[in-house]
Amino acid sequence: MQSNLAKKFLPIVSDDKKLDVSIVDDQAVIKLSTWTEDLGWCGQKTLSVDAAMLDQLHRVIASARVKLKSGSNNEVTENVLQFPVLS
Repeated sequence: MQSNLAKKFLPIVSDDKKLDVSIVDDQAVIKLSTWTEDLGWCGQKTLSVDAAMLDQLHRVIASARVKLKSGSNNEVTENVLQFPVLS
């Protein structure tokens, strides 16, 4: 029998943004909230990711982290196909 209880992790918080991560029904749920005066934390976006996509997301985030820390955030354009110019 599968439990519907969510397992929650400590949130990641900056001055005005918060990321909450939990596991619900075999999916990782990532919620972005922003702080608004007089309202508090307001939910902005929620993303549910299955285990296979979570592995890929982890890989992509790790790659972005390395590029940002190294200061080379130039996009790779050599694999982008250009649209043909119509005359």
